[in-house]
Amino acid sequence: MRYTKTIMLAAMGVMLSGHAFSADLSQEEISKLGDSLTPFGAVKAGNEAGTIPAWTGGVCAPPANYDPIEGDRGGSPYANPFPDEEPRLVITAENMSQYADKIDAGTKALMKRYPETFRMDVYPTHRTACFPDWAYKNTIENVEKPRLVGDAPGLEGAHAQVPFPMPKDGYQAMWNSNVKFDQPRSGGTQAAYLVDASGNSTLLSIQNIPNRNYYWDNELDAVPKNQPYWMLLAETVDPSSVAGTKQMRHSFTNAHERATMAWSYVPGQRRVRLAPEFKYDTVSTQSGGILLYDEINGFSGDMDKFNFKLVGRKEMFVPYNAYELWAADPEISNTPNHVNPDVMRWELHRVWEVEATLKEGERHVQMVKRFFLDEDSWSILSYHSLDHGGNIHHVMHQPPVQRYEVPMFSNGQYALYDFSKGIYSHGSLMGAPGMTGFPRIESFPPNFFTPGSMAGSGLR
Repeated sequence: MRYTKTIMLAAMGVMLSGHAFSADLSQEEISKLGDSLTPFGAVKAGNEAGTIPAWTGGVCAPPANYDPIEGDRGGSPYANPFPDEEPRLVITAENMSQYADKIDAGTKALMKRYPETFRMDVYPTHRTACFPDWAYKNTIENVEKPRLVGDAPGLEGAHAQVPFPMPKDGYQAMWNSNVKFDQPRSGGTQAAYLVDASGNSTLLSIQNIPNRNYYWDNELDAVPKNQPYWMLLAETVDPSSVAGTKQMRHSFTNAHERATMAWSYVPGQRRVRLAPEFKYDTVSTQSGGILLYDEINGFSGDMDKFNFKLVGRKEMFVPYNAYELWAADPEISNTPNHVNPDVMRWELHRVWEVEATLKEGERHVQMVKRFFLDEDSWSILSYHSLDHGGNIHHVMHQPPVQRYEVPMFSNGQYALYDFSKGIYSHGSLMGAPGMTGFPRIESFPPNFFTPGSMAGSGLR
């Protein structure tokens, strides 16, 4: 078991201290963290049917055959801890009705649309999510501090912790996802492809993306004042027609005061441009005209256009422990109409469902968004949206792996299906042959994530 008695003592310290408890959580609720609940708020016990096991700490160390490209820095490729397992269940269009209550509407729509080829190979469930002890300790000790403020809303009083391990509403759950655990400094390569209606797979981009995450920097007491909690700089290195193109994003916890900011650099223009349109339902140019900016990583950006409702916790079949898919050559994974089921792994897990409905008077191409968040990691594993006619618009699967060398759980890779166009984007391929994933980086030069630095290092 990864977390230690220290965490349990920390939980008792919170219970017995003279501090006032959060208005949202009772003393009885707080006492469950590290006891009947995991430190991040998941139900520790398995389910009654025995198809979901108890959480016993996760996979916290690499298997013997783990041999990453970047050596001691970690990253891809990831060795599959369960190489010899076979599916315990195969769900197709023919037997889907037997499991309807455990399949989200977007995945059902895919199965109905491609009944001859789309299937779900359901494997034994493994609760592999494991995180550093200090992240558990911080979450328990500081559970009373986080709060949401403003209409956007923004997050205050939280640092290096899951802010709301027992969420009371959809906004709290989505903030858990927005600031889910990450390395303070990381960077590496990833690829994105577009598969058209004829089944042709086209490389959209290979990007090098360094990240700086102040929120999860445990050497700091808080995110530096007036600084974003998360910054990234994405530079396209292939294909040659768009090589040197850059995008930079800054995300803020005080979203009620500062909206997400973005900049772009195009070599032919030789200038950095502030890009306020890179948000909401603007289409990302790196996705082949499919991915919306607020769909990055399942959801990204500000929460001011939608009302977020916490539907509840339920058992669902979701992509999980997708080591085979992460390591697959795109020529194998990018099959017509959908990702190759031969390399996709599904498991039964408890997830939090959040439904977002467009506010009256707001404009967006989508009327409803539904998210399914892993209870053990707060990662969005599955998502779908409805257009203004009530029809399925987009379906996204984010097949995750446990990055045991950190340790952390990662849902970065995605498959996004556009039902109106009959095409899909398979992006953020970090583990495909030649990709490094996102190993840790020890430091960045001063002012690295600034428009000036972005222009100075740009191709000319």
